[in-house]
Amino acid sequence: MTIVGTIIAFIVTIAFLVVIHEWGHFFAARRFGVWVHQFAIGMGPAIWKRKRGETEYSFRLLPIGGYVRMAGEDREGEEDRAVPPERLFTAKPAWQRMIIVLAGPVANIIAAVVIMIAVVSIFGLPYLEVAGFVNIAPDRPSPAEGRLQIGDKIERVQNETIYSIAQLQRVIRAAGATPIEIEVRRGAELIRVTVTPAWSDRDGRYIIGVNFAPFSTTNRIAELKPEAFLARQGLQTGDRILSINGVSVQSFWQIRDLLLKSERAVLTIERGGQTLTLPPILLAGRTEREIFDGITPEVWQRRPNLFEAIALGVQRSWDSVVALYNAVRDIFAQRLSPRDALSGPVGIAGILGQALQFGWVTFFSLVALLSLNLGLFNLLPIPALDGSRIVFLLIEMIRRKPIPPEREGLVHYIGFIVLMGLIVLITYNDIMRLFGR
Repeated sequence: MTIVGTIIAFIVTIAFLVVIHEWGHFFAARRFGVWVHQFAIGMGPAIWKRKRGETEYSFRLLPIGGYVRMAGEDREGEEDRAVPPERLFTAKPAWQRMIIVLAGPVANIIAAVVIMIAVVSIFGLPYLEVAGFVNIAPDRPSPAEGRLQIGDKIERVQNETIYSIAQLQRVIRAAGATPIEIEVRRGAELIRVTVTPAWSDRDGRYIIGVNFAPFSTTNRIAELKPEAFLARQGLQTGDRILSINGVSVQSFWQIRDLLLKSERAVLTIERGGQTLTLPPILLAGRTEREIFDGITPEVWQRRPNLFEAIALGVQRSWDSVVALYNAVRDIFAQRLSPRDALSGPVGIAGILGQALQFGWVTFFSLVALLSLNLGLFNLLPIPALDGSRIVFLLIEMIRRKPIPPEREGLVHYIGFIVLMGLIVLITYNDIMRLFGR
């Protein structure tokens, strides 16, 4: 992914997330009759603007946020004096104002769930494919090694169809130290194996000691660049690798594992209906990147029906919420460094660029995750965020009179300055990471 492509992906994604968020506020405000002065995407000077009806729509220079400016939202200005009093934000009952404030984060959360469902429905889901094994401790091997193989694709565990790592972890957690039955797809066969989870002090839970691949694959090469190392050894796009040094292979992750372990490899392939054996390939001294640069394996997805897709989309969204909660908990428990856990605009742009390299499924899944995180983050009771405004509205409903707008405005202003400072700090850390510091 080029730098220009990464920047475009970042700007389009952020603009999409901001449009969804601000549209939530805008839609609710208009439903309750609030006059909306501005609907802005981005911050800073306007690079494009147009007025339609009572609202000015604009794109602004800095792609780091956006806003909907409603009449009377903070304090009445010159523009607000021309607005009918009953259409001021402050003229609406507290419960209506709360819905308007909540509508932005809720719109992001709903968008995340819809994107998740669409991704599952349109693209399908990868199998959980075994890519390697993890020892419980230096002297305790993985419980799954010798029972599962690299390239195995998980179909069911304890007779439950498995679609995600989080789902598998729930089954393992429920089993504890009790043996579990795992059904895997190994090539064209369905095989049942029994694995007994083991307690890991490192992870603080029962595990089966397996690393799963980021996507599930076949043994066919979907694309191979002419300048790639393996292309120079005689492989072509469309080839299906049948065996390496006489060992039958069914997936890219098996191929990767065997080639990395070999100093010399003889590949048997299928090309155009014929079986061919390529000349020996010398691999000694070559890095993983040298060997596999320019190769794209065929991805193998499974497609659930519509009802399964809806359930899975909702479940994947909930799994993301749980993962976010665990990350925040680990930060406060000092098990996770904020520097490693948090990303600013530069870090997010880099992650989006990497996601595009893995394909549209990974990219849209990441967009859904970002939308979900944006919605949840905005619900936090931090000054300048929607969650803080909700707190002020709850206080108003309890004490039956509003907090003076000057005081509330000051709190939000201070919070905004602190958030901007935090973004600058996180961005600095992102840049330092780019330079390996």
